[in-house]
Amino acid sequence: MNKRERVMAAIKGAPVDRVPFSLWLHNFAQEHSAEALAAETLRLYAAYDWDFLKPQSRPYCFTELWGQTFQRSYEKATFPVVTHYAVQNAADIGKLEDVDVTAGALAEQIEACQLVRASVGKDVPIIGTIFSPIMTAMFMMDDGPAQVRRLMTENPDALEQGLATIARAFAQHSRACVEAGLDGIFYATTAATKSQMSPEEFNRFQAPFDKQILEAASAAPFNIVHMCGDNILADSFVDYPVDVFSWATTPGNPSLTEMHNKTGRAVLGGLPGKPAMGSISVEALREHAKASLAEMQGRYHLLGPDCSINQDTSDDVMRAVTDIAQEAVLS
Repeated sequence: MNKRERVMAAIKGAPVDRVPFSLWLHNFAQEHSAEALAAETLRLYAAYDWDFLKPQSRPYCFTELWGQTFQRSYEKATFPVVTHYAVQNAADIGKLEDVDVTAGALAEQIEACQLVRASVGKDVPIIGTIFSPIMTAMFMMDDGPAQVRRLMTENPDALEQGLATIARAFAQHSRACVEAGLDGIFYATTAATKSQMSPEEFNRFQAPFDKQILEAASAAPFNIVHMCGDNILADSFVDYPVDVFSWATTPGNPSLTEMHNKTGRAVLGGLPGKPAMGSISVEALREHAKASLAEMQGRYHLLGPDCSINQDTSDDVMRAVTDIAQEAVLS
């Protein structure tokens, strides 16, 4: 099978020659332009032969649309420093204005993916990252997670208005990703955990906006929702219109088989994310991966990390993932 055939078969639960795999990690020094991001993605692809590619967008590209600025990082593992937040007073989130997503930071992310496509060809699936509106809101202000939690109770209407504005922009971007030839989106949220919201708050402040953006990408065959964190509200996601679910299989979260059984859809996981990936031995990684491959028995499974991996993950560990995946040929 070529990479596209393998990935699309895995999504549908059809037989595959081996489970498709990939990793993703930030290199903050190489995320400042479409050309640099594409070059870093292609460097990693050449080194590790992944089955699908997720160019790792810079963290603030989504808030830049509303005037957020930051000091560019020149170090691989140093997070960019915010120099101006898009929202100065939390209640002002309701005053966000509609923006043009066809220029600026999000257009740059699509350009990076198109540069990657021009190099790797049509047989390698490429997905673009999009953050959920509520996650983006948390990035928009100082002490954002706490500010958003307060808004849920103290000024929910302003929060809803702001989330609706963000969702309109990201739905346009989602459609643009598909129109540009991407195979889908990697839709991430860090907010949907039991410590940050209740199921009722999820239904008001998360789900309607998520689904608007995901439905805009529905023509693509490879849409993923990533539920970041411990104690995720897994049951609240089961009806999401996506092809693949991604999350950390840590205590308090479902196993791979549990999430597949809840949703009937493919799961992406089986490898540690950060911080564990930064210190894991090749032997421990091999055992971790073998356990997940055995758990899913080669169906509805894409091998990948719980979340993005450490920037200083060793070459030996990253090469071991390739070896493990490519050696696990299914009969």
